Amino acid sequence: MSADIDQRVASLEELAADVREFTKFLRDVIRRHDERLDEHDLAFHQADEKIAALADAQIRTEDALQRLAGTVAQHVADGHGEHT
Repeated sequence: MSADIDQRVASLEELAADVREFTKFLRDVIRRHDERLDEHDLAFHQADEKIAALADAQIRTEDALQRLAGTVAQHVADGHGEHT
């Protein structure tokens, strides 16, 4: 009977070692997953900033173009655009 108990104890110890190893594996997978998510979050944040900067530049360009068109129209209306 003692051999049977020893065998069961050994089997349980082996199972416990396997559970510890698998738990460590899962922790590592989760840690790497979190690190990748953090990298993706940073990349998305940087992309959002760039898109916002591009949108702002586009708005400023359109405003400047409208001002220029107004200036040209006024210049032409004042008769300065005619060649004599």
